[in-house]
Amino acid sequence: MSDPHGEAHEDLPSNVIALRGVGPKARYGPPLTVLGIGALGLGLIFVNFRLGIFVFTGAVVLALILRAVLPTRRAGLLVVRTRTIDLTVLSILAGGLLLLTVLVPGSFPT
Repeated sequence: MSDPHGEAHEDLPSNVIALRGVGPKARYGPPLTVLGIGALGLGLIFVNFRLGIFVFTGAVVLALILRAVLPTRRAGLLVVRTRTIDLTVLSILAGGLLLLTVLVPGSFPT
């Protein structure tokens, strides 16, 4: 793509101005880390439900921390809405999952 000034830009949609100049590693690193941990948690659910939900909750908490700490340009695909809305939604989701982890009968494997 090129802008009106004749400068070439990365292959990004025209409405994603904030991500111009941010490399793919910085753009996709945080969400891929969260996705990997979340996938591990979902896989563990079939082995031990409570442990799997605990690991998945950890992925949501990591997303919450990364979204709170990283600037919008570096948070990449973790940015959905404004920072306040993203943090609120992730906090509610993490709290609900943590509550589910605590309320499920049984214990963690030793």
